[in-house]
Amino acid sequence: MLKLIALGLVLYYVVFPLLRFLLKGYVITQVHKKMSEHDIRSRQSASKARKEGSIDVDYVPPKAKAKTDNVGGDYVPYEEIKE
Repeated sequence: MLKLIALGLVLYYVVFPLLRFLLKGYVITQVHKKMSEHDIRSRQSASKARKEGSIDVDYVPPKAKAKTDNVGGDYVPYEEIKE
């Protein structure tokens, strides 16, 4: 019975405050990391602010290759004769 009480006191006065301290530090570091990421994104968007009259192209589609239908044989030009 005495061991159970001692274990409870150790948990209450040592382990729980230690866990609270560690979790608080973890949460604070995560908040700082997210805030710094937000600051970086806001700076990037501010640097991308367009000047009046400028044109920005975000996407250029790839050029289509010329189709060559090689059916075979040579091309022979002809003229229609009207009768």
